[in-house]
Amino acid sequence: MFTDTHAHLSWPAFADDLPSVLERARAAGVTRIVSIATDLASACATIALAERHDGIGVAVGLHPGDIPDVSLAGMPEIAKLATHPKVVAIGETGLDYFREARKNHALRQQQRDLFWAHLGLSKERRLPAVIHSRDSDADMLEIVEAHAEALPKDWRPWGVMHCFTGDAKMAFACIEAGLMISFAGILTFKNSATMRDVAAKIPLDCALLETDAPYLAPEPNRGQRNEPAYLPLTAAALAQIRDVSVEEVARVTSANAERLFGRMP
Repeated sequence: MFTDTHAHLSWPAFADDLPSVLERARAAGVTRIVSIATDLASACATIALAERHDGIGVAVGLHPGDIPDVSLAGMPEIAKLATHPKVVAIGETGLDYFREARKNHALRQQQRDLFWAHLGLSKERRLPAVIHSRDSDADMLEIVEAHAEALPKDWRPWGVMHCFTGDAKMAFACIEAGLMISFAGILTFKNSATMRDVAAKIPLDCALLETDAPYLAPEPNRGQRNEPAYLPLTAAALAQIRDVSVEEVARVTSANAERLFGRMP
C-alpha cells in the first residue's frame, strides 16, 4: 500500500472526475493521500472533500508564490482551519524565487515572513510543515535550521521538503535539520541524474513519495494530467535505484509518512 504525501485534489483539474481518480488510486494501491492547499479557498475546499472521502488528510497553508494574493493577513484563518480533525500538516509553505522575487527584495522578505508564520503555527499545533523551495535553497535552509534549533529534540521529523530537486549535500542538510525528503515523478525523468544520486544516498527511512498531482506526471505519462494512481511509477524508479523491491519501497515510505503525518483521519 502506498501513501501519496502531496497532491492537490481540490484543483479544477479534478473537478469533473474526482471519484474516478480516487477509485483508480485505490486500485493502484494508493490508499492514503495528503491533499495540499495553497490559499484560503483551496484550504476550505480540500477540507470539504476530505470530509467526503476516506483516507485523505489535509495540509492548510498559503503558498509563497501566490503573494500578493495571499499574505500574513490570512494566517489567523489558516490557524482556525488547522484545528479541523482532517488537517494533518501546515503548508504548503516555503520560498519561491523563480520569477519576480528573484530581483524583488521586498517580495522575498514577504515570503520569508510568511514562511516564519507557518513554521510558528506548525510548532504551536505540533503539525508537520510541508515545505516548498524553488531557486531559494540557501535562504530556505537558513530559516529551516534556525527553526529546528528551537524545536523540542524529540520532534523529529518535523517536516518534509516537498518535490525535492536539490543535490545530496542539500538533502543531508535538510535531514540533519529534521526534515524528510519527498520524491515526485521527476525522479523518473531521463534528465534527473542529480535526483537519482540523492535517492541512492539518503537513508530510505528519510524518504517519502508524492505525485504533486495534477503536475509532474512520471514517465511514461509525462505531459499528461498527473494523479495519485501514477505514484507506483515513481516508487518503481526508487526501487530500481535502491536495488530493492517495490513492495519494500511501499512499506518503508508509507511507514515514514505515518511517522510524519500520523494516521489519516
